[in-house]
Amino acid sequence: MNVAMADRPAMRFDVLDALRGICAVLVVLYHFSSNGYIARLPIVQNGWLFVDYFFVLSGFVITHSYGARLGNGEITVGRFMGLRFGRIYPLHLFVLLGFVALEMLLVFGGDTIARYVSRAPFSGSRGLEPLFQNLFLLQTFGVGNGTGWNVPAWSIAAEIWTYLLFAPVFVFAKGRILLASIGLAGGAALVLIATRPDLHVTFAGGFVRCIFGFGVGVVTYHAFLRLRPAGGSIQELGALVVTMGFVSMASGPLTFLAPLVFAGMILALASQNGVVSRCLHARPFQFLGLISYSIYMIHMFVQGRLGEVLQITGLVEIEVDPDGRTLLVGVPIAADAITLIMLGLVVAGAYVTYHLVEVPGQKLARQLLAPPRPADPTEASQP
Repeated sequence: MNVAMADRPAMRFDVLDALRGICAVLVVLYHFSSNGYIARLPIVQNGWLFVDYFFVLSGFVITHSYGARLGNGEITVGRFMGLRFGRIYPLHLFVLLGFVALEMLLVFGGDTIARYVSRAPFSGSRGLEPLFQNLFLLQTFGVGNGTGWNVPAWSIAAEIWTYLLFAPVFVFAKGRILLASIGLAGGAALVLIATRPDLHVTFAGGFVRCIFGFGVGVVTYHAFLRLRPAGGSIQELGALVVTMGFVSMASGPLTFLAPLVFAGMILALASQNGVVSRCLHARPFQFLGLISYSIYMIHMFVQGRLGEVLQITGLVEIEVDPDGRTLLVGVPIAADAITLIMLGLVVAGAYVTYHLVEVPGQKLARQLLAPPRPADPTEASQP
C-alpha cells in the first residue's frame, strides 16, 4: 500500500466544496443565455469549463476518501461503486422523471400545451432511445441520440464510469497508483488533443474528458500529501486571479490546460489557511457547496419551466433552443433581473431536492451496503 495514502490526513476540504458551489452557479449562468450584462461576462461565457473543476476535485476527494481504503481492502470495489451510485443516481433519476412527466403533459395536454411546443411528445432529443441511454448512464459514449433530456447529466454518466475505471487502479496498482493515474490522465489528454479543437466535449467523448480531469485530481492529491503546501493569502489570491483570468480568456487548444489550472488552484486552497479560504468558510458559500450537486442537476429543468412561463405570459421576448437552453432578448437590465430570479429559483429548488432526494438516497445506499455486523458470541448462550 502507498505510504502517503495510508497517511492521509483526517480533514475535510470545506473550502474546495464551497468553490464547487460557486462553479455550479457559473455553469447555471452559462446555460441561461441572454443579452444582459451578466451573460456577457467572459467568465460566464466560458462557464462550461468549470465542469472540469468538478472532475479534478472529484479525483482529489475520491482519492482522499477512498484511495487507501480500496488499496488495503477496507472497502471493496462493489461497495465503493454502490456508495457512489447512491450518491449520484437518485437525483439523476428524480430529474429525469420530471422531464418524462413533461412529455406526458404533451401527450395529454392537447392544444393548450401544443401551442407552445413545436414537436411531438417523446420525439427528437426527448425520444425513447436517449431516454434509455440516460436511464443507464450511457449518454456519455456518444452512441446514437443520447443528447437529450437532462443535458448536464452527461458529466454524471462520465463520472460513474470513471469511478469504475479508477477503483481497480486503487486496488491493484498499490505503490504505482501515481504512475497509473498519470498514464490514464495523459492518455486521455492525448486522445482529446488529437481529435478535438478544444476541451468542449460532452456526449461524444465526455468519458475521456472526465478521465483526464479525474486523473489530474488523483495526481493533485498525491502532490498535496508530498508537498504539504503552506498555502496562505498570497498563494490563494494568486491562484484565484490566475484561474479567473484563464477561464475568462481561454479558447481553442488552450482550454486543454483547464484541468491543470484547476489543479493548481486546488493545491493553493487545500491547506485552507488564507484570506480566500476564510471567505469561503462563510455560511453562504458553504451552503452553496452543500447543495452544489442539486444546483447542477436541476438547473436546466428550472430554467426551462421559467422560460415557458415567460413565453406564455409574454413579459419578455424569449427563445428556447432544442436542448432547452433559454435565450432572453430585449432590455439588458430586464434580462439580468430575470437571470437573478432564475438563480434564486434554482438555489431554492436545490435546497429542496438536497433534503428530499439526495440525503435520503445516500442514507439508503449506506444502509443497504453496510458491512454485516459481527455476531455477538454471547447471543448463542441466551435461552
